[in-house]
Amino acid sequence: MGRIFTESGEIRRMAELFGVSRMTVHNALRGATEGEMPDRIRAEAIRAGGVERKRRVKILGV
Repeated sequence: MGRIFTESGEIRRMAELFGVSRMTVHNALRGATEGEMPDRIRAEAIRAGGVERKRRVKILGV
């Protein structure tokens, strides 16, 4: 799972929509939390035009 980037104001809108804090939405969009609510938040972010970017894996010593 990658990080989801949204338009300005979307975190606040989704926090109000789901009845959670902005930090909860922020953590869900950066993939720091797992579960039903973060999955719903991520799905809403994608539906509202958010863009998911995959994380790059850094290989040490190369």
